[in-house]
Amino acid sequence: MSERRERLGLGAVLAATFMTQVDGFVVNVASPSIQDDLDAGFDQIQFVGAAYVIAFGALMVTGARLGDRVGHRTVFLWGVTGFTVTSLLCGVAPNADLLIASRFLQGASAAFMAPQVLAIIRATVRDPDRLAKAISVYGVVIGLGVISGIAGGGLIVEADIAGLGWRPALLINVPIGIAILAAGAILPRTVPKAPHRLDLAGAALTIVAAPALLVPLVFGPEGSGWWWLGLPIAVVLCAVLVRQQRRLHRAGGDPLFPPRVVTAPGMRLSLLTVLTLFATNSGLFLVFTYYLQTGLRFSPLTAALMFVPLGIGFSLGSAANRRVARLVSAPTPVWGCGLLALVLAASAAVVQAPEAAQAPMLVAVVALAGFGQGLVVSPLVAGILGRVGPADAGAASGTATTVTQFGLALGVAVAGVCYRTVLGATPGDPGVPFADHATAFAATALLLAASATCAGLVGVRLHRLRAPEAVAAPAPAAPTPVPEAASAPAEPEGAAPSPVATSTVRRIG
Repeated sequence: MSERRERLGLGAVLAATFMTQVDGFVVNVASPSIQDDLDAGFDQIQFVGAAYVIAFGALMVTGARLGDRVGHRTVFLWGVTGFTVTSLLCGVAPNADLLIASRFLQGASAAFMAPQVLAIIRATVRDPDRLAKAISVYGVVIGLGVISGIAGGGLIVEADIAGLGWRPALLINVPIGIAILAAGAILPRTVPKAPHRLDLAGAALTIVAAPALLVPLVFGPEGSGWWWLGLPIAVVLCAVLVRQQRRLHRAGGDPLFPPRVVTAPGMRLSLLTVLTLFATNSGLFLVFTYYLQTGLRFSPLTAALMFVPLGIGFSLGSAANRRVARLVSAPTPVWGCGLLALVLAASAAVVQAPEAAQAPMLVAVVALAGFGQGLVVSPLVAGILGRVGPADAGAASGTATTVTQFGLALGVAVAGVCYRTVLGATPGDPGVPFADHATAFAATALLLAASATCAGLVGVRLHRLRAPEAVAAPAPAAPTPVPEAASAPAEPEGAAPSPVATSTVRRIG
């Protein structure tokens, strides 16, 4: 592949990553405008954000494994087509119910598109040095997607282009999607290697079990009915799924979650790190939004712009990962988690400063938090893929991304409970003293600092484990691009400051 075609191919898949990042953040910023325009209830607005998250988490593993069987380029283009069409449906939705349905389909499309990105990058760029740079750019694009989704989305809604209010924030995906499809022929084909049929029974169980568990986590204590309904269903279906997966494995089939992947040396610790880290991240996004809008009384647009340094920090951390790794002895994920924990602890002190002096200090806090996150994500994903063989990379990345979704939803639920419990009121209620907001933020920040510390300690333990040499060693180059890198989670899904994190944040006042 010529260098020009290589760049065009990379541009296409990175644009798809950019779209998935932007979309969740745009919906969160646009929620007040959507609610007013569609005369929607608060519960409907919650579902507008949650529908994308739930579909994305439920179908991610299936999308990753389908790429292994059908070919990553093929499934990627299916996903882009679906994402483009559903973005159009979201942008023209005449009422909240149709918008919720379109958002669910949009999340489902993203679940088929996103897991293919890193596999296509690996197949597109054969030179190791250029590949390392391309993956660094991938991390930078995630950060730019965060910035564009939060700040750009707020500006689009504020501009009220052609009197359409929030709709251009979703319709902008349509021309981007068409451009990606036009470049689809440039992308290299990957040869499917999986000899077995897709585990349809496991996929069906996952598609039902994941929402049953995600919905209660997304809505937290306010959705008590979902807890009573969803959790028993999730427990039963998870038990059935485990039994079905083991039976299929013993019969010589290829289960959606192969036991050899889950039990690979260090895999459980890696997944625990993923769960803890992204719960910390989503909790930070939630309480930061709460505090800015209800404590400091910033407008939604100003609060959105306050997140821009986080995206910049994440992009810089991703770009600097290799350089930092050469300068320090411990692995960069441990340093990143340590920095995140330190910054969160410092933020508890920052909010005790005079109200007028806090804004610039909070900008520094979120920028450093983003930098710490950028140091963690890429090495963590690479470590997970390095613990399994090439044929299992799709299953490993899909499993990790599913755990990421649960971590993000868990962080929103736990941080929200802590913040509101310490506050003693619902954020946005009139008459709550500013000091109470500061105390609630400080208490939640210290809880999240403890969570980041735990992620770092698990990372230390994980660093002491070596993947088996037969698995960890890079596969020899093949003349035809094959999914050696297989699917890896985008953000890497959720994994960076993710659409999931902010799309689940409830609208405040």
